[in-house]
Amino acid sequence: MINSYDETIKYWDNVFGQSPEYNPTQMINVQEIENGISWLVKNSKSTIDFGCGNGRALCRCLDKGMEYVYGIDICNNAIEVANRVIKKFNYKSKADVICGGIEKLNQINDNSYESAILFNILDNLTPEDSIELTKNIHRIVKSNGKILLKLNPYITKQQRKEYKFKEISHEFYKEDSGLYLWNLTNEMVENNINPFFIIEKYETIEYKQYNMANRMYYLRNR
Repeated sequence: MINSYDETIKYWDNVFGQSPEYNPTQMINVQEIENGISWLVKNSKSTIDFGCGNGRALCRCLDKGMEYVYGIDICNNAIEVANRVIKKFNYKSKADVICGGIEKLNQINDNSYESAILFNILDNLTPEDSIELTKNIHRIVKSNGKILLKLNPYITKQQRKEYKFKEISHEFYKEDSGLYLWNLTNEMVENNINPFFIIEKYETIEYKQYNMANRMYYLRNR
């Protein structure tokens, strides 16, 4: 996987190389995300976060009472930030974060976790890797376990022209930044996840300061 994401790694290493540490005891300033994490933590002792970034969501899970969290991200600088925070707030016995990609999931046993976090990752992978990730999360999370899924908005044809996305295949693009976007409609999302997960709730998260929105799904593993 990693060889296909060189530009993605470079982009995020630059972002997180300049990223300060955070206080995991402080609320995330997006109420919908805080609510989602609270839902995830309730009756869940463990979670896996693929595309965990600097570990912000994972550490919020720990602050809310989760017993163990595991994060994977392809960006080494993000993992370094996460590890510094984990050490500083004495979470080392409760958290592990590693640098890597899809291949790391093959090392994890079936039914190992009670929940999972997928924040802005399922639509930023190649379609093949995205499908592989979905299958692995279904395998790794226990039956009836919770998955909190957050996605980018669907980008319209007019917006794609404005953003100058490079089309790789149908609804799959590469941005000028080097990031991938699998431009999923809600119908495409549901068709892809319905064999594996049950949708309990759907909501839109408005980021008014950026004039954009994200989509968030509360899922149960089948």
